[in-house]
Amino acid sequence: MQAAAPPLSSARLPPSLWLFAVLAYCLMAMAFTVGIALQVPSIGLRLAAGSNESVTIVHSQIDDVPSGARLISVSSPIQDALQLTSEDVMEEPDVLPTYDRLDAFLSRQDAMARMLASNSMNLQWQASADTALRTTTVVPRPRVLSELPFLFWFQVAVSIVGCLIACWVWVLRPQDWGARMFGITGLAFPVFVMPAAIYSTRELALPGALFQGLSQLNYIGTVQFGVALGCIFLLHPKLLVRPAHIVWPFLLFNLWCLADALRWVPSPHWGRQAAILAMLLQAVTLATLQWIGNRGNALARASLRWLSLSLLAGSGLFIVLIIATAVLGWLPIMPQGYAFGFFLLIYVGIALGLRRYRLFDLDEWAWRMLLWIGGTLAVVGVDALLIVFLDWSAGTALGASLWICGALYFPARQWLWQRVAHRSTMQVHELMPDVVRIAFQPSRPTQETLWDDLLRRLHDPMQLETSDFSGTQAMLDSTGLTLDVPACGGIGPRRLRYASRGQRLFSSKDAGFLNGLCHLMDQAQTSRDAYERGASEERRRIARDMHDDVGARLLMLIHRAGSPELAELARAAMHDLRTALHVLDAQDMPLADAVADWRAEAGARCEAAQVTLTWSADLGEDPPALASRQKAVMERALREGLTNALRHARPTHVEIAIALRSDELRLALRNDGAIGDPTSWAKGRGLQGMRHRLQTYGGSLHTGISARGGAELIVQMPLSPTAVPEHT
Repeated sequence: MQAAAPPLSSARLPPSLWLFAVLAYCLMAMAFTVGIALQVPSIGLRLAAGSNESVTIVHSQIDDVPSGARLISVSSPIQDALQLTSEDVMEEPDVLPTYDRLDAFLSRQDAMARMLASNSMNLQWQASADTALRTTTVVPRPRVLSELPFLFWFQVAVSIVGCLIACWVWVLRPQDWGARMFGITGLAFPVFVMPAAIYSTRELALPGALFQGLSQLNYIGTVQFGVALGCIFLLHPKLLVRPAHIVWPFLLFNLWCLADALRWVPSPHWGRQAAILAMLLQAVTLATLQWIGNRGNALARASLRWLSLSLLAGSGLFIVLIIATAVLGWLPIMPQGYAFGFFLLIYVGIALGLRRYRLFDLDEWAWRMLLWIGGTLAVVGVDALLIVFLDWSAGTALGASLWICGALYFPARQWLWQRVAHRSTMQVHELMPDVVRIAFQPSRPTQETLWDDLLRRLHDPMQLETSDFSGTQAMLDSTGLTLDVPACGGIGPRRLRYASRGQRLFSSKDAGFLNGLCHLMDQAQTSRDAYERGASEERRRIARDMHDDVGARLLMLIHRAGSPELAELARAAMHDLRTALHVLDAQDMPLADAVADWRAEAGARCEAAQVTLTWSADLGEDPPALASRQKAVMERALREGLTNALRHARPTHVEIAIALRSDELRLALRNDGAIGDPTSWAKGRGLQGMRHRLQTYGGSLHTGISARGGAELIVQMPLSPTAVPEHT
């Protein structure tokens, strides 16, 4: 569980005021940045590094100096000529290998800045390699706002947007330590981006002290950003340490920053690049520990996965397009200023992860993007190894790396996707046989059991339960932990919790899939209903024909029978016909009416056999209706039991007791006739048929000797609707 931080104050300001304060901070930083950028005089040139360590004039506002020419040297009345190299126009001096090279760079920048501050400046240039050198004198003038390049404004805009996103999340979740660290990254973002916007878009040079101060401010902001980014994984989704301990990584890396400023480390690589790499490794390590610590917490892992993806995507693209392209030569090197745009991927992704906004949809995208980034990094890595260690050409190495990674990556990607995504590859139409089998099951309990089994097979939820969900479309909760499935095909709604045994979240794709499955189930149920209606109409027609034809002939046989035995046989056939017709009619009957019919039939048969009948019935105050099939089964059991008693035992007294207890109907038939061997009773075909029919409806039949010494037949059958098969 995410621990809450103590409140910042007893009376919190409204979020809107905090956001206005952050916006004011950003605008002040922008004004400071623009002001410094405009203080440096302009000569109307835009320069870039050319071939052979030369400096190329990309764009010129000087009439005598054409665009595309090479700028050879600069001088002024107070400064000797200074030969230019591509290093003089580099965007970021941090990459210089030694502090001596860095000091020399800053010294040359300071010399050129003094030239720009003078009254005039001499530019020596060459239109092409085979033309003579020419010199043009220009007068430096104040830089105006319209001359600030697009790249400058892009960096300023990116830093402001990133800061606002981070602080927006912080303001909305002020008690969340992860959101607090995210807010610190936002406040630090302009601190390292805006100084870089000044010196990376300089026209020619900045004063050495100013350049060094801006570079140091850039590094300080980078350290605060990197440490706070790592601390997000230290404190989110759950606290790995007490919040007070986050002071240690800040202290460590700020001391590292101080060591770089005081030159206590061997080189800028150890002072800056190594620290940045250490902060990145810190974030990756803490993310791994969070992943292990949140095993079984699908929501926390989805949030963590999206946070990690954002970090990997933003930093990975920065590394691939800025560093790898310089080594491999695939693409022209992207200006550092544009690469800062990749940090917006980090900000947007971490904001979504901390806010946990629709993580159930972001989750699958996170896995896909992680696999895609992994494939890209694999191609880059193999290509770099072939170029560096085997000295292959760029084209040959690229082709080989694509072939190698293609042969290995795609099978591995498919295997990983099946392992980590935990998603079924089934299509809705492939489940048609299962849906039809469920819809045409004879009983509702069987339908519900098979439907639950299908849902478990598709999503493997940790919990599956009935619910009171009344919607018509599958619906996710706000976290993706729960998915409500609507009622369909006569089966009640279900609620699924914790997909894939808690290893992932439900997604909108899962909801859409279940909507299609429920629609298919409704169609199958509609087909079954149509089939049942046709079968019911046909049964009614057959019942009418049997009543009109067979019933009339049996009635005629009863009246014209030549012997009492034949008349009794015809009456029994008439009773069986009426029972069968009632089943075909499929109409429920009040239990009291059914019991009255049974008493009348039993009384008539006992009277004809000159046997005394004792009848008792305890049905309670509000007995339920009896389904036609249930009535037929109980009626046949009573009829068969009474027939056996009258025919084989020849009793003088028969006792029949019917009772309803807890939705279970119990019939007891006892007689005082000859008992015989009880072990032979169950072998009769009549008893076996009764027992089989009762088991079909969840009932049972028992035979034995009563307490009074006579034969006893006990029939029990549940009367709940779910115990009745809907069709045979």
